[in-house]
Amino acid sequence: MNPEPFEHYIFGRFVKTAEPLSPLELDEITWQAYKAQGKIQDYPLESILNILDEVGKLWRDPEYPGRKTACTHMPAIVGFHEKMVELSIEALGALLDRRALEKKITLEMGSRENIERWRYNPAYGGYIMYQPLGIILHVSAGNVFVSGIDSLVQGMLTKNANLLKLSSADPLFPLLFAKSLKECDPEGILSGSFSILQFRGGDDEIEQKLKRLCNAIVVWGGEEAVMSYRKDLPLGTKLIEYGPKYSFAIATQAGIREYTLPSACRLLAKDIALWEQRACSSPQVIYVEAREDNSLTEEFLKNLSEALDEISSAWPQGKLTDDEKVEITRAREMGRVDEVFGEARLIAPGNSTAWTIIFEPSPEFKLSPLNRCIYIKPFRAWADILRNIIGKSEYLQTVGLLASPAEVKTLSRALIKCGVTRICEPGQMGEGKVSSPHDGGFQLRQLVKTVCIESVRERFDLGEKLISTEGPPELEAKLDRLLNYASAHSSFYKNRIPETSAPLTGRFHSIPLLTRDDVYEHTPPQGEGLLTGPLEGAYVFASGGTMGKPKFSFYTYDEWETVTTIIAGIYEAAGITKSDVVANLFMAGNLWTSFIVANEALAKIGCVTLPIAGNADIELVIKYLQLFRPTALLGLPSILIQLGEYFEKKDPHDIRVSTILYGGEHLSEEAKKFLRGVLGAERILSAGYASVDGGPIGFQCPYSPGTVHHLLTDYQHLEILEPESGDEVAAGGLGEIVVTNLERHLMPFIRYRTGDLGRRIFRVCQCGKTTPLFELLGRCDDVVRVGSVSIYPDAIEKILALFPETSRLYQIVADRKGKKDILFVKTESRGVLPRDKGPLQEKIKAALLGKNPELSEALREGWLGDLSIELVEPGSIPRIRRTGKIKKVVDLRS
Repeated sequence: MNPEPFEHYIFGRFVKTAEPLSPLELDEITWQAYKAQGKIQDYPLESILNILDEVGKLWRDPEYPGRKTACTHMPAIVGFHEKMVELSIEALGALLDRRALEKKITLEMGSRENIERWRYNPAYGGYIMYQPLGIILHVSAGNVFVSGIDSLVQGMLTKNANLLKLSSADPLFPLLFAKSLKECDPEGILSGSFSILQFRGGDDEIEQKLKRLCNAIVVWGGEEAVMSYRKDLPLGTKLIEYGPKYSFAIATQAGIREYTLPSACRLLAKDIALWEQRACSSPQVIYVEAREDNSLTEEFLKNLSEALDEISSAWPQGKLTDDEKVEITRAREMGRVDEVFGEARLIAPGNSTAWTIIFEPSPEFKLSPLNRCIYIKPFRAWADILRNIIGKSEYLQTVGLLASPAEVKTLSRALIKCGVTRICEPGQMGEGKVSSPHDGGFQLRQLVKTVCIESVRERFDLGEKLISTEGPPELEAKLDRLLNYASAHSSFYKNRIPETSAPLTGRFHSIPLLTRDDVYEHTPPQGEGLLTGPLEGAYVFASGGTMGKPKFSFYTYDEWETVTTIIAGIYEAAGITKSDVVANLFMAGNLWTSFIVANEALAKIGCVTLPIAGNADIELVIKYLQLFRPTALLGLPSILIQLGEYFEKKDPHDIRVSTILYGGEHLSEEAKKFLRGVLGAERILSAGYASVDGGPIGFQCPYSPGTVHHLLTDYQHLEILEPESGDEVAAGGLGEIVVTNLERHLMPFIRYRTGDLGRRIFRVCQCGKTTPLFELLGRCDDVVRVGSVSIYPDAIEKILALFPETSRLYQIVADRKGKKDILFVKTESRGVLPRDKGPLQEKIKAALLGKNPELSEALREGWLGDLSIELVEPGSIPRIRRTGKIKKVVDLRS
């Protein structure tokens, strides 16, 4: 199938012309590219990833019409057998998989954050961000037909506007790809950011115009193509060359023993057959370490012949052109002539061109005519190989190394010195790992420029983009993309998010609220329904109380990078600066997040960090504080108060800090007053309103009173709902805080019940930020956190079940005595209240502490002021009038 007469894809439109594009037409196209680049630069990378992932799904589907068209027509166009065409399409599907793309970005760019926002680099002392080069021309070679798409996708990931020159060898597949991308992009931003063009290669006028109009040119191909674009290249245009490269394999005796000879030859046969040797990474020569009697060489040739026969059945050779047949025939005839003189040996399956082995005793590196024609050369010392590749460094790429681990280490170093840029195991030469450096460099980094802000007098918020006001249209777009992604990739959300053309508002509010039990039941180890992909490159954190059912939360490394950037911005908004010395006293270990996130956030600020941890021995904590004199403390209120009490008794005013940031529990005004008096703190603020599951939600500035927080509008969508009905409360009314995390995709949290009560505040903060304000007003569910421990009713219920004297009707009461939290557990007796209830109350308390060591530790260390059990008369615990139920948790601290 040949597009008739000349078909192009120009920024979202398919266009046919009678002739290849002229220089005048390219002027208009490059002007459109300039406008498209402005749009794609502001387009969220998240949306680009989602679209490319959807395109990948289409191409992985055997029933997709575009795939069927490619499988029907590409064999005749590129000379691959239809099975090899299918392999190529599968490779494209894997390339476009979201996880592969995210891994590529993380490996090559450090983090996707680097592409979209300023990031402070403490070592540099300034802000760094990657920006697209602008307009990029991709000149594809066509030897492996998906390679041009690979280059184009990399231009998209770096938010450039892209022009892809169609190879004369393949005028079809890129256009099929463009059609599939357009199908998956209803907004038209990504599909409108690139063009696929047909123009005459070697036309000097066209090439000179493109050299002037493009910011960069990526050339894949032979030496002639590379030299053509090098010629008269303007200073402002970057040339990224992927010229001709050659690869080979090495098999040592130790390596053959380790793999076994038949297995080793099957792997090498795969490398020879894949892409018909047309890829730069395909072997053209295999060096085999020979024994003195040459017996290994004979066995190797026999086994390789059998392996090539075997793979020819699985992957038949494509139809060869007359020129290709001539090249193979010439190589075979030369082999036969040399065989007469004892200088070569030819092994081939009769008159078939399915494969060709030419054995030559000379170690000289030799180029193959390709199409499964391989040279085998024996060696006795590594120097025999190295001497023959020295001087070819500009042309060397991959070595498939079949050797022992010790040999791999030594030989790899020698090969790299000779110019080899990639070393892999046999059987992997033509596949390559995700984001493996290509020709000695990362491709994405070639397509961006590094921009910086230096010598800034005051640092602005690291979380500036996330601590900002965002308009409704952008929020709606984010929510829509999140819902589409979650329903497509998560079995849990697929059944909860309605497929409807109704407006987003109706669609969003019809989604059931996400509960703590949902999270427990649909995440590992119980299930995987909430996850949208496998656990690769991810953090696992424990969420939920120390006295409740353990559940876990999962973040990709990129998602965690976003969290730590936000937390750094929160700390800065609260007053932490680069000049501070900060003691991190959050609790460490046990899959907890707070200590880790604080350390990474502080590193982003660039201050001096003391990673002490609040669960360290108190005497050791005091010692470090006295040694390093921090200016700021981070920690749980219970830990901070314990420190204050220590210094109040031992040495008042020994430690003076300017800032205290607390998290995990509420800190009363009385406790704040105490800490100001003992430690001299000028600012005592929240370290951020957050949860392990929901992520960061709000932050405080120096003007935030009490529990009032700014909303992280770019990261969270917040609702205030009536706890029982789920309806939105009236403006300013009290309700449950329900959040939707806009940035988490491995484990989406959509309409998550936090269990916290709050209300919206309708005023502008004195700090000048116009972000919405909300106030935290306690808990509305059956969990309470006291003295660093989360208490769940079911844990209490299990203890009371051990005592037949109790009715199992109970109420947990949290209160405050002075500066510390205290806990009461009231339980009704089963019958008449015992006259002396003291011993039973002590037994219940001992059982509760015995089953919950964290609670014992909180009492022992002084984080919790008191724990008491009170056995009361039947029916004496107050009931809710409307339902007759007992409110299991009462928090009197608010």
